[in-house]
Amino acid sequence: MKRLVFIGDSITDCDRLWDERPEGLGFGFVRMIYDWFQESGQVKEPVRIFNRGNNGFTAFQVKAHLEEDCLKLKPDVVTLLVGINDLYMHIGGAGGYGAEGYGRCLETILQVIKEKNGAAVILMEPFVFPKPLEYAAWEKPLGAFRNELRRLAKTYETGFLPLSDYFQALGRRYSLDELTVDGIHLTEKGHELLAAAWISSYMEGKEYV
Repeated sequence: MKRLVFIGDSITDCDRLWDERPEGLGFGFVRMIYDWFQESGQVKEPVRIFNRGNNGFTAFQVKAHLEEDCLKLKPDVVTLLVGINDLYMHIGGAGGYGAEGYGRCLETILQVIKEKNGAAVILMEPFVFPKPLEYAAWEKPLGAFRNELRRLAKTYETGFLPLSDYFQALGRRYSLDELTVDGIHLTEKGHELLAAAWISSYMEGKEYV
């Protein structure tokens, strides 16, 4: 059985601690991926899925909790989405890391997974929508975070989902209100589209560069 672990911030978490179903996967894209595996019949090897996203987490906090939230679960594939809280704290002067510090934390995470576990890793870009409009000003500094992520994905030969580009493209088909509730968190449709992107990448083998 292949073990898939999802780690990151609130977008991954999606109220998992309030999900009373046995898997405790929350109400977002991780739950939708699980449902797809259960219902599609397209995957011969069974999987077990773990949601270890944590509301409010930065890359530093993901790193600090890596053993508990990820490594002890002995994953075969680790999916990581984190960064928007790092940017929020950095812009707001509440500590946090800029793009360089963010990159250092991610690199440590990748090194530890490689050395202690050897799981495949899928990195997903942090993203933001221009709703409210002031979030449009976040796009440039967030680009520096994404550059770090892309560099590390190439260096460590991880899988990579360019979610910023993906949601920008979807913005030509869907209104912002259909995709996001507040400019950062996703609507149910947004989670469906994120789950679809992950499944497509996973099934086509694109996560293994």
